[in-house]
Amino acid sequence: MTDFAPQTATGKVLWHFAMSLDGFVAGPDHSMDWMTGFTVRPGLHQEYISTTGAVLGGRDGWDVIDDARPYGGAWQGPIFVLTHHPEDAEPAPGVTFLNCDVAEAVRIGLEAAGGKNLEVFSPTIGRQLLARNLIDEIDLHIVPVLLGDGIRLYDNPGGVPIRLEPAAAVNVRYRPATP
Repeated sequence: MTDFAPQTATGKVLWHFAMSLDGFVAGPDHSMDWMTGFTVRPGLHQEYISTTGAVLGGRDGWDVIDDARPYGGAWQGPIFVLTHHPEDAEPAPGVTFLNCDVAEAVRIGLEAAGGKNLEVFSPTIGRQLLARNLIDEIDLHIVPVLLGDGIRLYDNPGGVPIRLEPAAAVNVRYRPATP
C-alpha cells in the first residue's frame, strides 16, 4: 500500500480520529486518557492544524472534554456542537451549539471553514453523514493500544457493510509491551 499524501485544505468533510487497534475512538464515558505514550510522524499535527477550518462534534463528547480545543489548543477556529438541547449547554468562546439536521450542520460548518476542511469529531454524527454520502474522507490514526471497551468509531449492528477506497488491506504488526 502506498503512503498517503499530506492532508490538504480543499473544503472536504473529514471524519478524523485516532483509534485504538480494536476500533474505539474513546474509552468508556468518552475518556481520552489512553491517548499517551505513542508517536506520530513529524509534522502530522501541523498538517491538520493548517488544513482545518471548522470542527463539528457531538454533545456527549463536548460535555466530557470540558472546553478543550482541538490539537491541544494549537488550533483555533469555529467549533459546532450538534445537540438536541442547546439551551442547557455551557457557553464557550468560539463554540456554536446547533439543533438541526446533520446535513444542515455540515452546510453551516463548511461555510464557516472558508474553503478549508470541516473535521467531524463524532462517531454518531460521522455514521449519519456516511449514510447520507456526506463524508468525503475518513482519516484514522491507529494507536497501538487495545481498549476493550468504549465508544466505537462505527457501530451499526444489523447494517450493511460499507466498502471504502482504496480497496487495499492495511497490514499492522504489534507486540504486547512488557511492563
